Amino acid sequence: MGERNQHGLGRYVPQEVRRKIRSRCGFGCVICGLAYYDYEHFNPDFKDAKEHNPVGMTLLCMQCNQKRARGTLSAATVARANDNPKCKQQGFASELFDFGPGPIEVRFAGVSFIDCETLIQIRGVNLLSFRPPEEPGAPLLLSGFFPDVTGATTLKIVDNEWSAGDDNWDVEVEGPRITIRRGLGDVALQIRVHPPHALAVEKIDMEFEGYFLKGNEETLSYSMDGKSWSKLTSVGIQGCKVGIMFA
Repeated sequence: MGERNQHGLGRYVPQEVRRKIRSRCGFGCVICGLAYYDYEHFNPDFKDAKEHNPVGMTLLCMQCNQKRARGTLSAATVARANDNPKCKQQGFASELFDFGPGPIEVRFAGVSFIDCETLIQIRGVNLLSFRPPEEPGAPLLLSGFFPDVTGATTLKIVDNEWSAGDDNWDVEVEGPRITIRRGLGDVALQIRVHPPHALAVEKIDMEFEGYFLKGNEETLSYSMDGKSWSKLTSVGIQGCKVGIMFA
């Protein structure tokens, strides 16, 4: 973070510049579409840059960034990808959750689920569910989706691969945390991964099939009208076929 180039420009990129880059690139690496990324100067390279100008910056995953650092990926190739980002082509950025073969704890706001087949079910639809590994020693497989308060899906998971659509207002991945926003300061979903045994939904604000769910790290609140709320705090559910069912 303390590194500066010949013009005295530091590595820190202002938040508003980061958001512009994320939005333009579709929230993932412009070359391969992976959702774990770095902010990279390419026109000009960081060593020659005098400012963090989003026009000359892009998103590259760690592997593609290493290729740039090693001189095996040219600025011209990055520029072409920046003009037609992979995530914009396919409509989403994606990555894999790193889960092990043992029981996975999912902390969904104020509720902790361990060794449950279906965590939350709403009107017969599984919001989050696990299935067994496909072979001995392989990881458990998580699938599900997270809508926002309008019912639009912000993030979906299919067999441990998560994807976030480029139609989201903002998707930020920083360290182990994924944050999806509907607008400035308006968080629809925040997830933190704790590989290989846990995943935490730290913030959620959603509606699905007439049920509203809202939560932080301490409490999960639910409502059928968005006005009268019930709360679940410090609840543990273990070894159930269906953890919570909203009929």
